[in-house]
Amino acid sequence: MTLPVSPSPSVAGVIFAGGASRRFGCDKAAELLNGRMMIAQVASRLAWQVRMLALAGARTDYGLALPCLDDAPHKDKGPLAGLASAMRWARAEGYTHVLTAPCDVPKLPMNLLTLLGPPDDAPHVLAVDDRLEAACALWPVGLATQVEAQLTGDGKLSLTRALLDGKAVVRHVTARDLDGSFANINTPDDLDQLKTPNG
Repeated sequence: MTLPVSPSPSVAGVIFAGGASRRFGCDKAAELLNGRMMIAQVASRLAWQVRMLALAGARTDYGLALPCLDDAPHKDKGPLAGLASAMRWARAEGYTHVLTAPCDVPKLPMNLLTLLGPPDDAPHVLAVDDRLEAACALWPVGLATQVEAQLTGDGKLSLTRALLDGKAVVRHVTARDLDGSFANINTPDDLDQLKTPNG
């Protein structure tokens, strides 16, 4: 995927694509919405906002020619492991921040980075209609050590739980979902509701 020049050269982008899709019944990232894979739609929308783009936890690049970041040594620990790998990758590539989004929000706003505000030393996390959407966030890579420390225990830890447990100041950015831009696709019915009549 060829990425356009970003207005924010310090920010890399990562799409979380390591979920099991249990409620969907198959790999939802590859499901088609109006003729295009959901993950391809997310990638094209995020690409306009960052200099580099990668997939976290994905078992394939879905034909997008994007780097697939390994969750090791924290495999099977959920999106927090994906965030840790995203931060390691972004820092190694010379970026100060990473903008994240899940693979199942195909109508993701193309101004997500602008919504989240200018990068600083705190995570900027989206709260949509009073619901925390921790996968849509801007993360300073300087918090990588703190994120890694939260992965040392047993079991999965959600991004939301990690934010509540962490010691970093978190800036919540409130938005209203007036047109379904932040609709998560968790089931086939969710996907059907977004399809156009001719899609």
